[in-house]
Amino acid sequence: MRQSIGRGRKPLAALLGSSGAAALASLATPASAQEAPATEAPAVQEVVVTGSRIRSDGSKSPTPLTVVSADQLAAMGPSGLVEGVSQLPQFFASQSVAAVQTAGVGGNGWFLRGGYGNLDLRGLGINRTLTLLNGHRVISSSAFGGVDVNVIPKAMVNNVETVTGGASAAYGTDAVAGVVNFKLNRNFTGLRADVQQSITSRGDNRGLQASVSYGTKLGDRGHILLSGEFSTQDVVHTMSRRAGHKVYGVINGHLHPDVVSPSTSFNGLIYAPGTRLNAMQFLRDGSGITPFVASSVSAGTIGGRGPLAGSQSITNGGSGDYIGRDQLTIFPDADRSSIYAYADYEIADHVTVYAQYIRGQNKTFRYNEPTGSLSGTPSVARIYSGNAFLPASVQQIMTADGIESFEFRRIGGDSDFGRLSTQRDNSVMNSFAGGLTWDISGGALDGWQADLYYQYGTNKRKAYQNGLRLDRIFAALDAVTDPATGQPVCRVSLYGNSFPGCVPINLFGQGNASAAAIDYVTGYEPGQQITTPIYYADTGFARGETLSYVSGTEKVGITDLRQHQFEFSMNGTLVEGWAGPIKAAFGGSWRREAIRQVVQDPGNPAANHDTFRPVQCSDPKVTANPPPGLRNVSNADCGNSVALQYSKVSNIRGAINVTELFGETQVPLLSEAGPIRSANLHLAGRWANYTGSGGIWAYKAGLEADIADFLRLRGTWSRDVRAANLSERFDKTGGITSIDDPRTPGVIESISVTNYSGGNPRVNPEKADTWTAGAVIRPGFVPGLSLSADYYDIRVKGAIARLGSQGVFNGCVIDAAPELCALVSFDTAGQPTLIGDIFINVNQNRVRGLDVEANYTRPMNLTGGEGEAINLRLFANWLFENSQTLSNGTYIDRAGQTGIQQSDGFPYGLPKFKLTGNVTYTSGGFSFFTQARYIGSGTQENARPRDAAYNKVDSAFYLDLRLAQKVKFGTDSEVEIFGSVTNLTDRSPPVTPYYSNFYTRAIQFNSVLFDLLGRRFTVGMKFAL
Repeated sequence: MRQSIGRGRKPLAALLGSSGAAALASLATPASAQEAPATEAPAVQEVVVTGSRIRSDGSKSPTPLTVVSADQLAAMGPSGLVEGVSQLPQFFASQSVAAVQTAGVGGNGWFLRGGYGNLDLRGLGINRTLTLLNGHRVISSSAFGGVDVNVIPKAMVNNVETVTGGASAAYGTDAVAGVVNFKLNRNFTGLRADVQQSITSRGDNRGLQASVSYGTKLGDRGHILLSGEFSTQDVVHTMSRRAGHKVYGVINGHLHPDVVSPSTSFNGLIYAPGTRLNAMQFLRDGSGITPFVASSVSAGTIGGRGPLAGSQSITNGGSGDYIGRDQLTIFPDADRSSIYAYADYEIADHVTVYAQYIRGQNKTFRYNEPTGSLSGTPSVARIYSGNAFLPASVQQIMTADGIESFEFRRIGGDSDFGRLSTQRDNSVMNSFAGGLTWDISGGALDGWQADLYYQYGTNKRKAYQNGLRLDRIFAALDAVTDPATGQPVCRVSLYGNSFPGCVPINLFGQGNASAAAIDYVTGYEPGQQITTPIYYADTGFARGETLSYVSGTEKVGITDLRQHQFEFSMNGTLVEGWAGPIKAAFGGSWRREAIRQVVQDPGNPAANHDTFRPVQCSDPKVTANPPPGLRNVSNADCGNSVALQYSKVSNIRGAINVTELFGETQVPLLSEAGPIRSANLHLAGRWANYTGSGGIWAYKAGLEADIADFLRLRGTWSRDVRAANLSERFDKTGGITSIDDPRTPGVIESISVTNYSGGNPRVNPEKADTWTAGAVIRPGFVPGLSLSADYYDIRVKGAIARLGSQGVFNGCVIDAAPELCALVSFDTAGQPTLIGDIFINVNQNRVRGLDVEANYTRPMNLTGGEGEAINLRLFANWLFENSQTLSNGTYIDRAGQTGIQQSDGFPYGLPKFKLTGNVTYTSGGFSFFTQARYIGSGTQENARPRDAAYNKVDSAFYLDLRLAQKVKFGTDSEVEIFGSVTNLTDRSPPVTPYYSNFYTRAIQFNSVLFDLLGRRFTVGMKFAL
């Protein structure tokens, strides 16, 4: 006996409100809706609905819940689960393969993203959205929290339930914004195979997906299920084939196309103020130089860096390269696969044991950004008179004018080290789970259910990075003529062996560097046997551990996450109350999450970012014994702690233990009391003890009432919590940063200080108070129609965040905040020398909005097809506020920001209005699906003038289409052929112009919100035997 059956007046699908609107379309077929007897209400199946641990028919839940079936998900997002779920307007800026940027992070966010399938409810971040699989936690995909849903077996998903309100009382930490529960079809029997291919209208981004699933009974008491699938999508490295890509940027507060950098180039640019060489660039073949022409629309100085860097539009003339146009990853090469195995067996009447195994793997490849930079951000190159590769004309000027050297600006291109500036990762998740379910029959606990559950999960990510070797490039650039051979040689080689095997490199123009030189200044030598002590970010060498490995060409960061979870729970009826059975659920759990991240970096073997400096200094004022012959390394470069440019990653080790006790009850208050058909009170509470944080409470109260068979009112209040994730506790990096001293108003300094940032084992959990209030209308005069509206208000107190080094310093010297002054060290003259920018409880976040959902299902008789019906479904969200209040009182509301924040280049995906609507028509084996997606207009940054042209982001409207035909053969077999078009009208993404001095290029689009690829075709077949 697998499940308990209860009684009720209406089927579950008709009672869930917004979830019922979803369930009506996704859980009940049109045929069953059509054939249900009008005079007899069907029995209601009691299940555990996400958001509560109490078994009920779902009609008495006060929590807003949206249910979407697997078929609808596949139609809404053909590429995968994260695409389909993200079409729901409650999700903002989820991390997906298509979102090559990361919300709230500069650049591509490769070091800080949780994965390529991490969901973000309400725009509060992936670490405040709890993702479940069959009601249980799934191991995080990274130290930053969040679950990569790409590891979930798509072929076995039955439906997805989304709770859009706080649920920490039911599920514990992370459920601040809500819960997403993927429910698998563990009762599937038969054989099914799916295959589909996809391609864009430009002929790129080819994709292939395939899966095979098999399920069968084990006698009359058991069941076994096996499923495997894989998916691959090709990389897209250029925007040049996409309409609308005109390299827009912002110059002097105005929007312009064709924006390029006057500070660097692929050929090389000379910065030598006061000389004839200043503002000259090398010819492509490296044979000479030509003036770098300033355009009529420009800012900054040609060749300038730091405050002198700028940009210019070359629409009407001028020099500059479209950096990033043809070597910019807008969709990474992505491969994923999964294996799922499940078995259960009823070992005795009402006692079932089960076991489950999941293995998921994700691989991606992309270019790094920048693709190797000698543009002064911060790496500065210098070329000296007598360089062996200098064109004769340049050498003549230097000799005639007595120019000893000049600064050389260069960005890596496809013809040299730029093509080797790459990032790839390989993540593998393994989850072993088992449990026991006992439906108690007889005795005092008759009708109760007891559950035992244990899971052991691992997630190992190997992150590979290649790029420019800062510890070698300066020696290789300083090429001179060997007096003994007359051949170019590294100058340092004439003075000794400080740089063994140094190969001089010619970066004047493009394509002139030898393969040996490019190999010398990029990546590492494979085959090195390295054994090193491990320097952990929090404890240094104190643990006494060592690491041994054989090197490859890339730097490798290996993150190993492990999770143990044990849970016991019971649920059932306590007593029969005055208005119905009073139900309860209670239990306890223990969880351990551990991380060990080690870095295989031959350039800094111990990953000691505090004191080790792999880039050797040439200034005797900085180092006592500089290598002989080395003369062109800036202090900023030799202060770097990594040999491979832009690759700072620390060794991390730590663990968190969590012990929890929880209880929940559902109390019927009224039953058939006049117009009130029913009213129910829900109460839940959870106590949790976190390592390093102590005990904390989460609780929830909810009330719902069913009035006159057409109206349901519901509301909840909850206190939700989130403990710091592993990165926020244990991660740490260090380096050099620049700050301004606010104690000297009117003077803008650039004070270099040592900083450390990252984890804080003693950071407290953040707390959130959440209100929801809503109504569900089922008008009797329109059978099949359900409407719901829910208001939500989430206030996060003591949010876990970092202030930034400048913010910490300002908080100390201006606000005299003792907790911040403890993070700042001063010298005897009162100047800052060390600043700690660690995670602390400083921010307050608030998110308010309104969710609206409508569902209409109606049988039809247009063609006489079996089960002919039409279903209309609409989801909408109005975002009223998404704000932060910093510790100094600064209030920032980003609701409506759909572009790239101009102050820091961070993309956001927070439209004030989003809508997804779809229509499904079925008749016999034929189905037609069309979907409209609308994203409201917004701003780049709310703090900027709203009427500025560059600050306006247009709305976006996407239209999708899917056609399918099923053909049955035999008694239980069928084949389905389908085709779909995503972005049918080939809508280009709205322009969100931003120019980055760091990346020396214009950034035109916001991929966390808009489609960069354009029209996409998918065709496939499904077989069921």
